[in-house]
Amino acid sequence: MFKVMLMKIGIIGCGNIAHNIAKSFQVQAVYDVVMSKCEDIDANVCNNVDELIDECDFIVEAASPQAVIDYAPKIIEKGKDMLIMSVGGLADVKFREKIFTLARKNGAHIYLPSGAIGGIDLIKSAKVAGLKKVTLRSTKNSKTLGYDVKERTLVFKGKASEAIKKFPKSVNVSVLLSIVAGMDIDVEVYADPDVKENIHEILVEGDFGEAEIRVRNKPSPQNPKTSYLAVLSPIYLISSLNDVIRMGV
Repeated sequence: MFKVMLMKIGIIGCGNIAHNIAKSFQVQAVYDVVMSKCEDIDANVCNNVDELIDECDFIVEAASPQAVIDYAPKIIEKGKDMLIMSVGGLADVKFREKIFTLARKNGAHIYLPSGAIGGIDLIKSAKVAGLKKVTLRSTKNSKTLGYDVKERTLVFKGKASEAIKKFPKSVNVSVLLSIVAGMDIDVEVYADPDVKENIHEILVEGDFGEAEIRVRNKPSPQNPKTSYLAVLSPIYLISSLNDVIRMGV
């Protein structure tokens, strides 16, 4: 178990990611609309989010995009730091700017883990000189996406702002990439009956040159619907909060 100094961790949503975080850190409190999901986590079970906010100073959202919309404003207004897993909840630009403004006003920090992709540091560095284009190509099993196809098929091509509306559970990473890049990135979604893993390819073009990042995610051992890397990402992020040495951008 990792030790994070002077931090009372709370978690909203007691699914696979929450359980893995609770195995890695001492968690102060948890909340889920289905309270039975919280029973095997060693933490105080709160009756509502307000109780959790009062008990904790670092809150992890691991529930849904709607949970971000419902709870992020009150968490940030209290000056509490927040890690957001369901980045799709920040798809609306006006809401996103509202949350970011609240964080600046109240001295709170918002953490968006890289989740099931890589290349975030590269994009941030490249943006300094200027980005021209960022494209995300996501390939998932056709049944997962709800398509009956015989071979790899392009089922969506457009902007991230539209992709997240059509695939709210499948392209959260497109919203993250848009936030990092500072633009509404291009997205292509492919349905493939023969793949078992989620595959994300990120193509970056800018004054720095070009880059291609490809991630083929194995599913989480506890929940095949979640990429294993998406589970590991917040664990590392939380463990690094007290690091004296910072690596990468």
